[in-house]
Amino acid sequence: MALSQIYEQDTKSYTKSLYLSICAVRDNENEMAELSKEDKLLVKKLVTKFNKLGAVLDSEKHARLVSIGAQINSRVEKFCHNNRTDIVQMLFHRSELNGLPHTFFKDRRTRRVGRRGTLKYIVTTSILDFIPVVKLATSEETRKQMYTAYIGRSPENMQLLQETVLLRLKAARILGYENYSEWVLQDTMAKSPDAVIAFLADLEQHVGGLTQIDSDGLIALKMQEMDVNSKPYQGFYDWDKAYYTNKMTRIKYGVDSEVVRTYLPLRHVLERVLAIYETMLGLRLVYNKGKTGDVWHPDVDMYEVWEAHDMDIFVGYVYLDLYFRNGKPTGSGSTFHIRQGFEATKPGELHNYPAAAVLVDLPNPANDPAALLSVGQVKTLVHELGHAFHIMCSKTKWSMLQGTSGVEQDFVEVPALIMERLFTQPSVFRQLTFNYKTGALMPDDLVQKLCDYEQQDGMSYKELLLMARYDLAIHSTRDGKVNCSRLYQQMSNCPAGLCDAAVVDHLMDSYSSMYYSYLWSSAYATRMLGTRFLAEEECTGSRVGAEYRREILQPGGTCEAQESLNRFLKISN
Repeated sequence: MALSQIYEQDTKSYTKSLYLSICAVRDNENEMAELSKEDKLLVKKLVTKFNKLGAVLDSEKHARLVSIGAQINSRVEKFCHNNRTDIVQMLFHRSELNGLPHTFFKDRRTRRVGRRGTLKYIVTTSILDFIPVVKLATSEETRKQMYTAYIGRSPENMQLLQETVLLRLKAARILGYENYSEWVLQDTMAKSPDAVIAFLADLEQHVGGLTQIDSDGLIALKMQEMDVNSKPYQGFYDWDKAYYTNKMTRIKYGVDSEVVRTYLPLRHVLERVLAIYETMLGLRLVYNKGKTGDVWHPDVDMYEVWEAHDMDIFVGYVYLDLYFRNGKPTGSGSTFHIRQGFEATKPGELHNYPAAAVLVDLPNPANDPAALLSVGQVKTLVHELGHAFHIMCSKTKWSMLQGTSGVEQDFVEVPALIMERLFTQPSVFRQLTFNYKTGALMPDDLVQKLCDYEQQDGMSYKELLLMARYDLAIHSTRDGKVNCSRLYQQMSNCPAGLCDAAVVDHLMDSYSSMYYSYLWSSAYATRMLGTRFLAEEECTGSRVGAEYRREILQPGGTCEAQESLNRFLKISN
């Protein structure tokens, strides 16, 4: 739980008297002996949670902590709100947008400017405009303008981050910790900042060669292009990454991203993705049109989730909010508990069924019937559904231990990342494809090249390593003498005045000091893929899927994450 949430806690629930009562149970050997394993773990986690919230502080320190929590919360909300709602409009002549497909211009608004009434296209910093422009526009100046506007669209965000980092340090010191990272990481798999630092260093040793090869290749590609066009090479910048990465995939792997998109119409992809999840996890999804009041927007679809072997056994609800709209809180994608589930343990007790919401920014078929997806958008959809089905499949006595909210924070991404890897296996990915004009499946050779590329993306590791190190650095300060903007520029070599950190919600939300968890979880997902899933005749089949559901998804926080992993990987303790 982030310190920003302290202010929102029901103070009547988190009282010192209740904390002391829980500690009394923990310290009573006879009472603890009578508790189930899940109950014992609940007691342990409650004690940790109360300690993290300052239950043992005197009234003066607790009041200071609550005040700081409120200040943090207001800044976090403002930062994330800015990223959702600050949209910048730009005007480009058609020639400045060379490289963009004709579909980009279909139904796009225009404006005539200047004395001659020159026609220009309106392009915004929404994710649906930003990605194709920085990926496909041949003009470096256009890409630079778009990237600069996107990163700088919320000018106050770096100041909000700076203030929040210092407030978090103050709160951590009140609670008796040397820095915020120590406070956050105590109940994760990693346990400490030192363990994370060691992990990141070890990972860089293993992937450093791959990231350097990719980086050198992109730089060489730009230098070659500048030479062909008789232009001086003046450096490789952040606004070049997506463009030259896309170009490299065409040259090295023979993959044209625009051709790939023609095989990925949203409706077909969604249907196949859900069907594979159903088969793998033994579930059945039933679309529920519902009533207007059952969803928060007309674009939201609600699905009932049932056990496939017995349609009388209800599991929960999944809400899919898939389409882009201004102000929607997604980032690149997100999944939320609407309601946490818990099992009825005695006759007559209430069984609370979980409900999860998946929010992503995909093209709306109502505006564009084809609604073609990129591979990145497919991976985002698969990723977020991985979280949703973790929530659906978790069965716990206590809601606090259920699904993604019950496991260690640096384990949360494992179910999402393993599904990403499974869906980029050639035999699985091909099932998602369907040419929107001809109905043909993607050719096998293109599927293979595409999947080969997805499994060799060194630049993604480089960017994740940078942000993980930066996140840990700003939140591990002991003296508060950290300048968030300057440090990022030093670590990333980005141009002065530009700072990607300004648009990264995870530096401010519950992932603060835990950005490394994507890489941590990725390491486990890679091992699970090679050891278990690819060893099966059908890597998304029901046999391995049932075991995955039972050992990884179902326990939630009823056991340590490492215990779940060991059982699934068949590692003896």
